[in-house]
Amino acid sequence: MKIIKILSIIFALTFVVESCDIVEPPYQTGFDCESGNQNVLIEDYTGHTCVNCPGAAVTAHDIKQNCEDRVIIIAVHAGYFAEPKASGDYTYDFRTEAGNEWNNFFGIVSNPNGMVNRINEEGNYVLGPGLWAEESFKLLGQNSPVNIEIHNHFELEDPDMLVTEITADFIEDVEGDYKLIVCITEDHIIKAQKNNDLGLGTTPNILDYEHMHVLRTSVNGNWGQDFTSGFLTAGQSITKTYEQSFVGTDWVPDNCNVVAFIYNVEDKSVLQVQEEKVVE
Repeated sequence: MKIIKILSIIFALTFVVESCDIVEPPYQTGFDCESGNQNVLIEDYTGHTCVNCPGAAVTAHDIKQNCEDRVIIIAVHAGYFAEPKASGDYTYDFRTEAGNEWNNFFGIVSNPNGMVNRINEEGNYVLGPGLWAEESFKLLGQNSPVNIEIHNHFELEDPDMLVTEITADFIEDVEGDYKLIVCITEDHIIKAQKNNDLGLGTTPNILDYEHMHVLRTSVNGNWGQDFTSGFLTAGQSITKTYEQSFVGTDWVPDNCNVVAFIYNVEDKSVLQVQEEKVVE
């Protein structure tokens, strides 16, 4: 019986260690940022106790640098490596209800991993960081039938309330069922992060790590709200307005962004995505 217990512990520890995957180069450059209008959403599923996750964050950042405004990143803290500890340097809880649900639905079983425009490749949404550049490269040269504009405003009478207006302008005909998700992300959060790469910071802990693009909430539900159904002709426009209170949070409005994306209900693929700072 003791032998069985020991083997079970070894297996569990092996799974945890192997689940924090090493991020390997090379990273693709030379992106075409002009031919298409399709923006790219990179969802980086991460955790503050994942030693290889800082490398994945660098990978996403490097891709974004190629086509700055057309690559949007959401760092989703979910799963085992995102769990806060009872004491010590890792008590902060980055997790969100939406992030936890996405993590489970899309089958993110290890970190770092992610998705690019939630494209399903042969039944699998999940891509390792080494594949993010290749998928982004393909998408950036394509055209989306819709452009998204985001207008944000903090009410002067109530500075803890964000009003965000999302407008979708359809430049081509669109058919099908689509939903809109509106998220809040935050940059420049200084909290501890496990790390095993001296090139990125101290090991095994970076106590003053700068967490970027962190998912804070989905404003209109974990899966968003119905946006359009059936057939829509080019030239039509749809506008939705949402409010999000910052009361009771530790979010810094100057560091926050609104990320809005329209996706196909059937296959979950992202039709278009856009990002705008909460405070200009």
